Amino acid sequence: MTTATITAASDGTTTTGTGTTAPTTGGGACGDGTCDGGEYCETCPEDCGGCEAVCGDGMCVGAEDCLACASDCECAPYCGNGTCDMQLENCFNCASDCGACGVACGDDTCTPGREDCLSCAADCGDCPAGCNDGTCGPDENCTSCPADCDVCPPACGDGTCDVGLDDCDSCPQDCGACPPVCGDGTCNGAETCGSCQADCEALCTPCACKDGDPNFNNVCHWPPSTPACPPTAPGGYCDPNGDGSYDDGDWQKGYFEYADKCP
Repeated sequence: MTTATITAASDGTTTTGTGTTAPTTGGGACGDGTCDGGEYCETCPEDCGGCEAVCGDGMCVGAEDCLACASDCECAPYCGNGTCDMQLENCFNCASDCGACGVACGDDTCTPGREDCLSCAADCGDCPAGCNDGTCGPDENCTSCPADCDVCPPACGDGTCDVGLDDCDSCPQDCGACPPVCGDGTCNGAETCGSCQADCEALCTPCACKDGDPNFNNVCHWPPSTPACPPTAPGGYCDPNGDGSYDDGDWQKGYFEYADKCP
């Protein structure tokens, strides 16, 4: 530190005195016991003390690592290799390998491919004696000792729809139900008698189309109990309560079914 004359102007007045200033060259020396000259906790913890770990401050310090604070600590470039390295990767920092989060350690289920004795002893139990000795022994497997026996392959029910292994037919619990397809034997989704008679035959009415009458566009226009026209029978959707009146009929359904049958 040096002593220098200091002049300051304030409200048009000038005050002159002496004071101390930081050195203009060289800066403080790390290890001299004084935190000065551009030193701070990350560059010179000996003088300034260790930095407080704050996730999101851009510094990977203290107990932070790529698992606890991915925004500050970048994980090694193994994410994306298709294997969920259970000791280093998880659904938060590498969803591409480990799948989306959903499986929780402590839920009493040891999920294959997502949990094992190393990552979740609470669900999978403690690793057997000899685990991590480099040999997959007769009492070890991918769940009980992935360190020796490799990580378990993807499995249906692990919460991840694994491309090339799972699909909506083989594993709907991971991939979701398949969308309706005409010819799959189920009348669902937007399928109707007109769009997919193969699946929706039960919805098709045998009532004949009435040509020449532009106002006749609804199955419920047929008289009650019309032969070969089940919707008009007592209890049919044109006469739900069976009283012979269409006052309570489902005319919207009758319209769409007639439109399907008589385009």
